[in-house]
Amino acid sequence: MMKTKNLYWLRAISLLVLLISLVPANNASALPMAVTLPPVDMFQLPWDQGLAWVAIDGLDNGLKRPLSSSHNYTVGGAIDFAPHNNMRKGENTANFWVTAAAAGTVTEKSFCHLKINHGNGWVSEYQFLANVQVKVGDAVYRNQRLAIIANGVSQAFCPGSQEINVPHLHFMLRPTLRNVTFAGWTVNYLPILNRTTFTKGGQTVGLFQPLLNTIDTSQIVLRGPITWDTTYTGSIDTYRYERWSLALTESHKFILTVTPTTTGLVPLIVLLDANGNELAHGTNTLNSTQPAGNYFVQIQPQVGNGFYSLILQKNDDPLPTGPYVSTVVTPASINVGEVAAATVSLNNVPAEGFTSAEFTCTYDASRVEVSNISVASLFGTDPATAINGPQNGSFIVAIAGSNDSEATTSGTAFTFSLTGLYAGQTAVDCKARVSQGDSVLTELPFVGANLVVLGSTSTPTPTPPPVVSPVPSSTPEFPGETPTPTPFGATPAVTATPTSVTSDWLTFTNSTFGFQFKYPPDSWIETGGTDTHTIIHLPFAPGTNLGTKYLQMIVAENANPCQSPLATESHLETSETVVINGLSFLKQTGEDATAGHINKWVAYSTSLNNTCVSLDFVLRAANPGAFSTPPPLYDEAAESAVFGRLSRPMSG
Repeated sequence: MMKTKNLYWLRAISLLVLLISLVPANNASALPMAVTLPPVDMFQLPWDQGLAWVAIDGLDNGLKRPLSSSHNYTVGGAIDFAPHNNMRKGENTANFWVTAAAAGTVTEKSFCHLKINHGNGWVSEYQFLANVQVKVGDAVYRNQRLAIIANGVSQAFCPGSQEINVPHLHFMLRPTLRNVTFAGWTVNYLPILNRTTFTKGGQTVGLFQPLLNTIDTSQIVLRGPITWDTTYTGSIDTYRYERWSLALTESHKFILTVTPTTTGLVPLIVLLDANGNELAHGTNTLNSTQPAGNYFVQIQPQVGNGFYSLILQKNDDPLPTGPYVSTVVTPASINVGEVAAATVSLNNVPAEGFTSAEFTCTYDASRVEVSNISVASLFGTDPATAINGPQNGSFIVAIAGSNDSEATTSGTAFTFSLTGLYAGQTAVDCKARVSQGDSVLTELPFVGANLVVLGSTSTPTPTPPPVVSPVPSSTPEFPGETPTPTPFGATPAVTATPTSVTSDWLTFTNSTFGFQFKYPPDSWIETGGTDTHTIIHLPFAPGTNLGTKYLQMIVAENANPCQSPLATESHLETSETVVINGLSFLKQTGEDATAGHINKWVAYSTSLNNTCVSLDFVLRAANPGAFSTPPPLYDEAAESAVFGRLSRPMSG
């Protein structure tokens, strides 16, 4: 009996010594050969963004697998991932796509495995594959579909493997998986307990628990400078933007063209100033005129992921050689409520001079307000002047020299102020007709200006894809499995494929508060959106008095009552409770007026998880009574019809 007890204790002590020897000398999180970890926003999890898979096996210290196993943490480790728990050999895996964890180049390929070099010494490997879509030498972008996982019956597993004998992805990263972050999940491994866990946002989960492949903040990759007539290439995805630098040594009118080389990608071009403020944006192409200065060109996906090519070309119009009128606006961009100064000048004035001039200036009255029109002394110290307006986006300034005074040199004719009213861009053009005292008015060529009104100083935020979470099995197949019905970080929601008019609509997901809704594909999200306030501009029929149509999402915690802020900020007309897709909404309508405009709104508000979510739909139209000849009136019923459809897919 004593001999048996001694043998038991000897084995226990030997095992303890072995486990202690597995702990690195300096600390338990040390990496092999002092590896420098990659940026935390470099890698995603190796399946489609927006989906959650589970880890069914992790790193090993030699107690469970041979020391030669790729799972062994001393050689970098491996993790087995699966779309759900209790995978079955032979089940349909046709839609279980494996994607590139980061951009890189394919260096190895077989019928069942791939290897990708991501640069800076980082290499990922994917095994147990089928239907491989790429070949050696191919450049791949992050989230690009590489292959599906093999089902093990009609699609063979990799031969000679001692891995789990069910469909799964055997994933490796070299030099190591330990402490590397994938879509916000950091891989933890404790050798003394032979335990693999994943941590995101302060919460840690183990094996067999869903790992949601979404990224909390977009990765903005700084690329090199761009110059004229040179083609550049890059890759983007929902959470990865690329930002190129642009330096202008003088004012230029230019065009940026981005051509997608991946099917399904629709690139959005965002022109930013040196501080990251948006100046202009466009889909596929962007035309702009900017003064000398430093800028950024940010490329991000409006739809899809993939590769693109970028080229910058001059589009300058030559300055007139004879007399002309020019408008200069400083600064070229302002925030709502701020003021810019406009200077209107006559240039290349002939020696015989001009006795009078009549200027007609136009601008977008829904974006800016004109004030402080001040005539300069170009036509003498006491010229005769007449100012008509400003009204409905235009005004006229007439100037004539008195006491035989004339404009005989180039210079400033008058100045005025522009105050930002609403985010967007407006042309500011002043044309002139001049006289040399012969009762003939001659129209001059003109060079106009542009002014960008910013809603805020923040850079664009990404719109994450729909979230689809797996449902773990209630009966574990592997020892130690602890099923968890919901993933960390989001309320599980399965978004069905929209039908009818919403089949091609985009999805806005608020992962912080756990809801989403659809919106039309021609819409655009205003810069500066947050989890509690975002504005999405919606398409509308042109050629009427309707100037803006937008959706405003507002989230307020612990609000009582739960209603739109517009209900207290403007005139409330109706209030009723409606039920959409099983959710109860407070529907409110109202209207108010601002200078020259009438604003009508419809708001849907509902309580989700102790938060009040309001979707406010606003139609901002010019007041027809402000026009001598009113423009055609917009069709309110037709423009409002989309509002109910936008709120209908909302889920919490």
